[in-house]
Amino acid sequence: MRRIKCSLFIVISLLNVLCLVPIGAQESKGTISGTVKDPAGGVLVGALVELQPTGKRVVSDDQGQFRILDVAPGEYTLTASYVGFSPFTTTVKVAPGQVATADVAMTVASQNDQVIVSAERLQGETEAINIERTADDIVQVLPLKVITSLPNTNIADAVGRLPSVTLERDEGEGKYVQIRGTEPRLSNVTVNGVNVPSPEGSVRNIKLDVIPAALVDRIEVYKTLSANQDADAIGGSINLVTKTAGEKPSISLEGQGGYTPIQNGRWLDSFNGSIGRRFGDSKKLGVMFGGTYDWNARGIDDVEPGPTTDVDAVSGKNIAVVPSVDTREYQYYRTRWGFASGLDYRLGPGSTAYVKGLFSDFHDFGDTWVYTYRAGANPTQSGGITSYDNTGRMRYRHYIRRPDQQIFSFSTGARHDLSSTLITYEFAVSRSHQYGGFPTTNFRSGPSGIQFNVDTTDPYRPRYVVVGNTPIFDPTQYVMTQQEFINAHTAELSLQGAASLARRYAVGSHLGTFEMGFKLRNSDKTNFSNNPYYNPQSNFALSQVLGPYTNPNYYDHSYQLGPLSNYDKIVSLINSNFSAFTFDSATTHLNNDGSDYDGTERIYAGYLMNSISFGKSRLQTGVRFEATDESYNANKVVVDINGDYVTTLPVIGGGSYTNVLPSIQWQYMLTSNTNIRATYGMAISRPNFSDLVPSVLFSPNGSPPSATLGNPALKATRANDFDLLFEHFFQPLGILQAGFFYKDLSNPIYNTTQTGTGAYAGFQVQQSINGPRAHITGFEASWEQRLSFLPGLLNGLGVAANYSYTTSQVKFPDGFSGGRTDHPALLRQAPNTWNLGMTYDKARFSMRFGVSHNDANIYAYNYQATGNDTDPIIGLKGPNGDIYLYAHTQYDIQGSYRMYKGLQLVVSGLNLSNEVFGFYQGSPIYPVQREFYKPSIIFGMRWSSGVE
Repeated sequence: MRRIKCSLFIVISLLNVLCLVPIGAQESKGTISGTVKDPAGGVLVGALVELQPTGKRVVSDDQGQFRILDVAPGEYTLTASYVGFSPFTTTVKVAPGQVATADVAMTVASQNDQVIVSAERLQGETEAINIERTADDIVQVLPLKVITSLPNTNIADAVGRLPSVTLERDEGEGKYVQIRGTEPRLSNVTVNGVNVPSPEGSVRNIKLDVIPAALVDRIEVYKTLSANQDADAIGGSINLVTKTAGEKPSISLEGQGGYTPIQNGRWLDSFNGSIGRRFGDSKKLGVMFGGTYDWNARGIDDVEPGPTTDVDAVSGKNIAVVPSVDTREYQYYRTRWGFASGLDYRLGPGSTAYVKGLFSDFHDFGDTWVYTYRAGANPTQSGGITSYDNTGRMRYRHYIRRPDQQIFSFSTGARHDLSSTLITYEFAVSRSHQYGGFPTTNFRSGPSGIQFNVDTTDPYRPRYVVVGNTPIFDPTQYVMTQQEFINAHTAELSLQGAASLARRYAVGSHLGTFEMGFKLRNSDKTNFSNNPYYNPQSNFALSQVLGPYTNPNYYDHSYQLGPLSNYDKIVSLINSNFSAFTFDSATTHLNNDGSDYDGTERIYAGYLMNSISFGKSRLQTGVRFEATDESYNANKVVVDINGDYVTTLPVIGGGSYTNVLPSIQWQYMLTSNTNIRATYGMAISRPNFSDLVPSVLFSPNGSPPSATLGNPALKATRANDFDLLFEHFFQPLGILQAGFFYKDLSNPIYNTTQTGTGAYAGFQVQQSINGPRAHITGFEASWEQRLSFLPGLLNGLGVAANYSYTTSQVKFPDGFSGGRTDHPALLRQAPNTWNLGMTYDKARFSMRFGVSHNDANIYAYNYQATGNDTDPIIGLKGPNGDIYLYAHTQYDIQGSYRMYKGLQLVVSGLNLSNEVFGFYQGSPIYPVQREFYKPSIIFGMRWSSGVE
């Protein structure tokens, strides 16, 4: 703590010194300002503007504007380059103390490239390539016009199409983003550079399915870090940039509707719109507002086997078995809506004040019906058939999904470009929450005394065959055993303030910028759970609460779906007979008390950074200081030797640590369109709040029962990151990139499971711990090009493809999971990841076809050392092995036709391959979840003002 306070004192002192540097010598100098526009008058972001012979370079901002400061009086040559357009050159005269205006009007290279100006996706691709070209960091950019060229429902779906990015999917959409083979916790998410807290209580990583894709102007994925960026981004940092008002008034509207052929037909719809304008004679005031709404009645057919090992009752050999299977039917009615707004005011030349905000709310509502098959004992196996005795049974449960997840971000600040000095300051507030959960009704008393044969001839669809004529779906035989109500919420409030000062300087003919700044962020996160459990004292049968819904086509007829309940009837039955239910205090305490916590985290940060150009080279060096203070209040649940609840004790914890994080970024321009980049940086990723708090949480109804322990001794994961990248920019429009990266991690965090002893006897004890080291090595390449040089109709073709290969290895601490000595890959590291996209743009028609693939990857370390890791049954690849996400390959397509000026007809196909989502243990033939969603067909209309 003393070190960071000392560093901040030094930063502030240097700020004062720099602000006192005399500027009188600069008063006789002038300024050049202008706006870069395309042939249709649209502003161009990321244009490189150079002034010769001074060698000064600037980049046009989000409104296409640029300013070259501190220019001695005289005549100069000003050039502008923008991939996709012909170079621009003009002469400009600078007078003492005056501002010379030099607007830039870019032109296309040929008539074949005129579509770059009119086709929305090509406009977006052009903007992205130019932002990437002029950035100091290695960054990939997705403008909104590219995002909406495929049916990307949320932010995660869009980001998942970038190089070295994979997704953890849920309910048919992307949920968490995984960058360069790292788990979601190792990446950061910001909105306009402001940290966003997670709406979930158990993790730091942001559920990006909460945020609609249409709310942003662009997505920036930083794969390297400068000292002026938050350090908690080992994998990378995702910045969502909201829209700002441009020079011309703009209005856009969109409406879509779609159909999915599952569960007798499910529907979806969405509506988006935005409006922006600048006001006043000088257009000093800009106002932008956008909103979005989508509703999706998604249906899911899901089967969840429970593979494990057993001993054949006859041969005595170890065998792989499936002693339980869940058949699950999901019906969703998901609502996602939000808005983003921005207001900026030009205080004067180079000075702007702003207010920006984003709000998104996601009601992930639906019904879930679950039938559970439980086999008996004494298995014998012959071929693909496993026979059990007649002690099998059935269970049923129905739960409704009621999580309401919300993310809010607000920031206000200013930027003052004062001759050789740039000053910025900002204050921001972010908040997220999740209210509600999953009210559940259990019918654990179902048909019993059943003999099952389990057919695993098709290992991906294990089927339970009843021996005899036991009516396993007789609803009168299922009796309600427990009711869980929901009273839970998670919330996190984050306040942050930041300021920076940059000073431009020259060392001979070498131009540079020295920058320093500080940031303070205070976050408070609470997790409250008081979900009461009630036990019925009367026999209430499933037959009393049945609903009308059936699905005879469930899982393509591979399984029969039994009669299903109506939750409104369940609630009505309980309310009418509430006196017949008794409160289960012990179960309520065991399942809730350990979840409660209140955590505060305060981060003090400061940085020093210098950038300087040497001919064709540009070198950026920096160091960042981050000090973290943490404090937590939580609960420890105490049980007796039988696992019965005794009491709940309050516990407290906390800690502090400081990190010094250097970074270096070097660029060398081989030609005007070819660069080499090399970078080094240190980054950290802090533990999840729920893993840190010193709590004890019991789940007595699990199979087997479990106890989850917090670990206040957890350390933040640290990494040394190395990158080498080659990039070439094609004219008229394209980019080729290829490079290597390496990440050396210390203190990686793993979840471990041990068989409980003492107070935890009979429970599987789970706790997150630090490992010693891990590393990731990777190669990534991307190629994006418009093939306008081809003859005739073929010159409308384009390609957008990327590929990455990663390999990693972890080292476990001694005694981990029974003494594992193997070195598996890091969690979520998929070896091969690729995206292939083909585009076509000609006149009024645009089309994009995309294929996304990622290999299987480890979701959780589940294997417990047996002393025989290579055994096909009890070893690493057996049914008790690590839990993997299945490989995923998805096909999507979208086409649009401009009917009249800005009015377009849009048709999309989503998940045309009906790709499976799921998990397996050890080997793919041992699934623990496989669910399908079916393809969706979507039709819509878009209209944008100002399109000819």
